[in-house]
This record gives sequence, structure tokens and C-alpha cells, in this order.
Amino acid sequence: MARRKSEVQKAAESAVKKTHPATIILAVLFFLIGCAGGVFASMTLTKNDRFDLNGEKVIRLQMGESYTEQGVTVISFGKDVSDKAVRGGDADSLKEGAEEGIYQIVYTIDDLRWGDFQRVRVVIVGDPEGADEFIASLEKEV
Repeated sequence: MARRKSEVQKAAESAVKKTHPATIILAVLFFLIGCAGGVFASMTLTKNDRFDLNGEKVIRLQMGESYTEQGVTVISFGKDVSDKAVRGGDADSLKEGAEEGIYQIVYTIDDLRWGDFQRVRVVIVGDPEGADEFIASLEKEV
């Protein structure tokens, strides 16, 4: 048994049939112009944005040498938000007399632009086993 169409369905179908082709072309054109404008605005707002480690990505220290973290620079939508960066990983282990080993300092930030990004600095203290292979694997990732 065929189902009857409601008044709303009939009105919708009638409106679609009455839509002039020029209206559809203009709607598509305005949509494309809006997309292009959005891309241009986004590129303009974020062209100078960056999330960079200050100093070297890999640092080698001799046993007993002290370490001073150099931090990161974070520019988001043209504003310096470096003070919002959170340092984690092995940062606390390097404060006082670190043992021989490979340490990773991880920076993250709670920010709309950089929310899923992180920067990692590797600090190698002494000459731990596997350090050269670890550095080689880091260079392959870049």
C-alpha cells in the first residue's frame, strides 16, 4: 500500500521544484567565496605562529655537569603564550645531579592552535648505552 505524503513533504518537494537554477548557482558561488575567505583569514591570523624549542633539540652533558632548561617560544594567533607552556617528562630528574641516562623534556600547551602538539628536548647525561642509536632514530623522524 502506498504511503500518503504529508503536507510538509508536499510543500518541501514543491519548494525544491520551484528553485531557480540561478539561485542554486549563486548559493554554491557564495559558499565557495566564503570558504576562500575563511582560508585567507585563517592563514593571515596564523602566518607567524610557532611552537619552537629555544636552543638545541639534543643536548649532551658530562657527568656532574649542571643543566639549565632554555624553554620554548609559543606564538598563537599572533600572541606570545609561552608562559602557558607546561614542562613535563623527565624535567624534574635533571634538577640535581642526574644519573647517566637519556632524559626527555616534553612541552605541551593548552591552546586552541597548538592543543595537539608537543615539543621534546633530549638531554643525554654521560655516555649511556644506546644513546647514538636513539639520536639516529630521532634524526630519521625529522
